[in-house]
Amino acid sequence: MAYEKRKIPLMQPLLPEYKFIAAYLEEIDKNRWYSNFGPLVTRLERRFESFFEMEEGAVTSVVNGTSGLTNILRAMDLQKSSFCLMPSWTFMATPASAIAAGLTPFFLDVEEETWALEPEEVKKSIRKVPGMVSAVIVVSPFGAPVETGKWDDFTEETGIPVIIDGAAAFDSISTIEKARPGKTPIMISLHATKVLGIGEGGIIISSDKKLIARIQELINFGFNSERNITVPGTNGKMSEYSAAVGLAALDLWPQKRGVWTYLKLHYIEAFRRNFQGEITSPWMLSDEWVSSVCNIRLPSGNALEIMAELAKKGIESKRWWTNGCHGHPAYAKFPRLELPVTEMLAKSVIGLPFTIDMKSRDIDYVVENLAEILRHETRDKKTG
Repeated sequence: MAYEKRKIPLMQPLLPEYKFIAAYLEEIDKNRWYSNFGPLVTRLERRFESFFEMEEGAVTSVVNGTSGLTNILRAMDLQKSSFCLMPSWTFMATPASAIAAGLTPFFLDVEEETWALEPEEVKKSIRKVPGMVSAVIVVSPFGAPVETGKWDDFTEETGIPVIIDGAAAFDSISTIEKARPGKTPIMISLHATKVLGIGEGGIIISSDKKLIARIQELINFGFNSERNITVPGTNGKMSEYSAAVGLAALDLWPQKRGVWTYLKLHYIEAFRRNFQGEITSPWMLSDEWVSSVCNIRLPSGNALEIMAELAKKGIESKRWWTNGCHGHPAYAKFPRLELPVTEMLAKSVIGLPFTIDMKSRDIDYVVENLAEILRHETRDKKTG
């Protein structure tokens, strides 16, 4: 089908409009309580506990997701400079949080189908690590579900605590049974780019209420209930204004999730019409969860060339995790095992436009132009 060239942006975040936040802002004006675990923050945490079917005390809010990861690790009182295992196929916040907590990132490869770490492979990898492993950070790739029960079992068997970096996994942990929260702490980002965004912010979920309470001390400079500081903390608290946006976002979530689901289903159907299985990703394997990005793996490792061709059609795209963390100068010095899958994904995974107000015809335009570009590429290779 021929289309007139148009401009399709990669992402245009949309937070709750003023009219949905106004009543909560009026409460702030009335309360004159702006930070320090205020009433709106407390209400937001209780609503998240109800949303995820957790007991009271199982959720704490944080100023952002990176602070959340750092303070989970700090709350575990791990040996300084010991190794924290994690995938290189992740966003930079993952290793940055380990470094901020005084640990040494150690990069592992992910599985080709899931783009994530798997417990049995991590157990094998531990034998190759030349030093003490004090923690593992498992990353939910672009919101894909992580089997929390398997990681609870991993900690029970090995004694090594696990943290799930579920930055984009807000929906999958509430809709996919195997991904539901348990004892292993999960960090969810509430950044503006996420499906449920508030601007900046995050939450930590765990049935280990002592861990949650310890994190709350650390994000409040280390003050305990008796106003004593036994370990230096930091200021990682969420403000009442962020909580106001969060409460409005939760009010609107059922409607927004319906739109995200419709758009994802349309994308999946468009891929099925235009491709014969050459395009893959965890995102496409299930229509049961949503996230705010559409990442796909191309059939060949030429992501940059394909992105350049898409740009000629007015289609913006992005390599969200670029070459993996180990491919950046700041993290190249840290130890790692061989990373063949990560390096393959780095060359072949691109993010396509996906926004809450995207039109069906725009999705068709993106997918059909991608199909045309790949067909030309295949013909060029055959004739070259």
